[in-house]
Amino acid sequence: MTRVVAIGETMGLVVNDRPGPLSSSRAHTASFGGAESNVAIALSRLGVSTAWISRLGNDPFGELILRELAAEGVATVTVTDTQRPTGFMHKHRRTTLAATVTFWRAGSAASALSPSDVPDELIVDADLLHLTGILPGLSDTACEAALHAAHVARASGTAISFDINHRSKVWTGRNPRAIYLELIRLADVVFAGEDEAALVVEGSTPAELANALHNLGPNECIIKLGAAGAISRVGSDTLAQPAFPVDAIDTVGAGDAFVAGYLSARLDEASPADRLARGALAGALACLTTGDWEGAPTRAELASLTASEGTCR
Repeated sequence: MTRVVAIGETMGLVVNDRPGPLSSSRAHTASFGGAESNVAIALSRLGVSTAWISRLGNDPFGELILRELAAEGVATVTVTDTQRPTGFMHKHRRTTLAATVTFWRAGSAASALSPSDVPDELIVDADLLHLTGILPGLSDTACEAALHAAHVARASGTAISFDINHRSKVWTGRNPRAIYLELIRLADVVFAGEDEAALVVEGSTPAELANALHNLGPNECIIKLGAAGAISRVGSDTLAQPAFPVDAIDTVGAGDAFVAGYLSARLDEASPADRLARGALAGALACLTTGDWEGAPTRAELASLTASEGTCR
């Protein structure tokens, strides 16, 4: 049985192999990335059966995404769109930790996602549905697909995880607040950065933001703080988790690995403190490899990082 279903956009990715000016970057690597598929891969590596729903173009990047997700053990439920291409992004690494990402997603296959692309029975039979704020920003039909999936999950008793994961360019000319609020009120677990939480609630500290999100209905609200760790409000308890110190190589995808670590611990019925700790550990390990999802750890690798030394042995 599929335990977690994720729905969203995944794009082809080209990135320079070595940091430096684009004018002198001759070697590039082709890969892919997407918040929801990143989480699905990371969950699969942690031993959780996952499925990913989307639309892809009938093109090489679409084929690459399907092949690699299958290799990672993620089941795919996709529509091959013969009229629209797979979205594409270019990441230029000017330095080791500074990158500029340019997106070409207008008119992409994923932007045409609609409720008819979502198999309700897959969500009904799952333990958890994972969504982000990226999908509803792609188009009106993609927004309908996200809301449809959330309402199916709520009606069937499937838990809902929502990561705001705000991308301002996706929402250009539109205010996402009403959609975010609707999804937050439907969700059981909500993830947000400080700036993302501030789009929908008021608070001057991470704890206040987590409490304000909690007041909207979700039982578990987590504020991701990057190198400062994370704060959660679960039931009546507020918890803090420091980050595990590492010499980061690439922080892209660390937030998605954190989400996967947290959700896998939740599915294991671990304590709220252990959920935060596993999320922080998975996020730290993800920073030790370049790529959007490539550094996501396996369950066995979670034990390889010592909290006292921050060293992989």
